[in-house]
Amino acid sequence: MTFYPNFFSLKEQRVLLSASLEKLNASENRKSRRRQRDYLASRAAPTPSSTEDLFLPDEYYTFEEGHFDGVIRRYREMHVSSWHDDVPGLDHVLARLKSVYPDEPTQTHILHLASDGEILPHVDNVEASGSWILGVSLGNMRSMRLENAEDPSDSYEMLLPSGSVYIQRDATRYRYKHSILLRGVLGGVEYGGGQRLSIMIRDRHPSTRQSNLSTNI
Repeated sequence: MTFYPNFFSLKEQRVLLSASLEKLNASENRKSRRRQRDYLASRAAPTPSSTEDLFLPDEYYTFEEGHFDGVIRRYREMHVSSWHDDVPGLDHVLARLKSVYPDEPTQTHILHLASDGEILPHVDNVEASGSWILGVSLGNMRSMRLENAEDPSDSYEMLLPSGSVYIQRDATRYRYKHSILLRGVLGGVEYGGGQRLSIMIRDRHPSTRQSNLSTNI
């Protein structure tokens, strides 16, 4: 696995997180969007000293309680086929990110965890994905745990600070269960207790690449 603990600057993180939240918020119902606007109008402008001030309190978002496969709890998600082109600095941030993964067909997914949201141990479905996945972590720091699906004694944890990027490939994806822990202490560092948003980029499974090619002709 490749890991970049400080890939994005704070400014770049805020650009990427703002664009992601804008996409997710646009899919909320009218009542929720109105409540979000009213809250933003009533609070003082935040000081841009972190990414976490960009999140609204949990109650202003419509979080799903559980994923269809039971793996994810308290989350919002969406697939992204394109980004808004009116976000200053976003093109530069996306270009930087693209420089670290292969130039091949991909799919992008945004996953927003509530303050009490988590991802339970699971192994990715090899039938539905390609050989690698990239994850950008934004917001509250969490820990990712990797555990060999056949040998639980073969496991490790790593902190995912805001602005970090990791790339899992091949055996790491399909032989290890991975989870995002709710809260805890790792190496003397306390993590959890806040909202986290991740941007996941995967290479497409060969079968879907051909399907998409046929569709686009």
